[in-house]
Amino acid sequence: MANCHKLFLDFNAAIALESNYKKTLRKSRDAVRDKIRKYFQDKQNGFSPKFHGQGSFMMNTIIEPLDREFDIDDGIYFKVEVEPLQSISTFHRWICEAVDGHTKQKPIDKQTCVRLVYARQYHLDLPIYYLIEGQTPYLAHKGQGWIKSDPREFIKWFNGKVDEDGQLKRIVRYLKAWSDYRKGDLPSGLIFSILAANNIVFDERDDVAFYQTLVSIKSQLALNFACYRPTTPINENLLEDYSKTKKDYFLGQLGSFIQSAEKALSDKSSQKNACKAWQSHFGKDRFPFESEEFIEDYHQVNIQYGLKIDCLVSQEGFRTHSLIQMIFNKLPLLRNNTLKFYIEDCNVPKPFQVKWKIRNVGKEAIRRNQIRGQILNDGGNHQRIESSDFYGSHFVECYIIKDDVCVARSRIDVPISD
Repeated sequence: MANCHKLFLDFNAAIALESNYKKTLRKSRDAVRDKIRKYFQDKQNGFSPKFHGQGSFMMNTIIEPLDREFDIDDGIYFKVEVEPLQSISTFHRWICEAVDGHTKQKPIDKQTCVRLVYARQYHLDLPIYYLIEGQTPYLAHKGQGWIKSDPREFIKWFNGKVDEDGQLKRIVRYLKAWSDYRKGDLPSGLIFSILAANNIVFDERDDVAFYQTLVSIKSQLALNFACYRPTTPINENLLEDYSKTKKDYFLGQLGSFIQSAEKALSDKSSQKNACKAWQSHFGKDRFPFESEEFIEDYHQVNIQYGLKIDCLVSQEGFRTHSLIQMIFNKLPLLRNNTLKFYIEDCNVPKPFQVKWKIRNVGKEAIRRNQIRGQILNDGGNHQRIESSDFYGSHFVECYIIKDDVCVARSRIDVPISD
């Protein structure tokens, strides 16, 4: 059975938002909060807004979509003693006025929120609630009036389902990435979060857990095509409005994915074929293709001799540095440098053969589909020329082959800075 657990973890790293980006988003969100607070302080109309994040950003299941545009949600709460006399349109207008001018595009007044658009980056959705102490919040819906809704309760429910290893959150991200790649009538992130939380089958491997969870979801939907909201508004069927066409499409895609997963996990499937099966649903440009080769698969390994490799780093306008010395002195290895890996010391008696392996690791390598990892024959000069094209953790290994046995090996890490 092909084991793609590590590739799933790499895939998760590729689709999840990076921590630095999350910090930027929080800073941007907090700036909007400050602007809204100041608006009501200046207005002095008796309302003082409070805020609570909601949705996938707060649940840490948000992914970076292929079009690079996504939304985050930040609820605005007005604590009151009774239902406000002001109309819902008035509350929406206040928030529009408060954030107007914060971005180049004017705020969009939607049915359930006010949306701020950060060009080619993301949307910040601002739903509005009133809250009476000890009661469920009411959402300002321009079409339906004040309706009971408590996204804070949903976050608490979901977090109660989360395992210590974070596998449930990863599976939700995989489902969202599938939907993002398909660009069809697949369910929302909210629906996938509920279906995953209610049907997850945990396993030490993510590929197995994901497959078994897909099977469990399909079995549940075959019995009753419904997804009930577990929190206020309680027992709302989020699949109730699905047309027969939309329902058939979802179930058909689900069945197709399960078949591909079974092929990937089959004892007859090679690692490469398993990767292709997963890529057919996640996208070949995003799900990593396992191309790493291992010297043990080609030669008997019996380390008898010493081998040391180093790398000369050449950057225009600077003198050449040894990579080992750069790492020792904590100097950053930047992009767009020429790297010449070479054998610095080797006591293997000649004749022998030299082989190399270059392995790229990390989110950027996956995004570029350049993980690599093939074992390559030396050109005859006992060195390998590469370039530091993109950031991430990389490594290079060198092998000495004598009489068809690997008798020496050496490795050097190549940490390229962003």
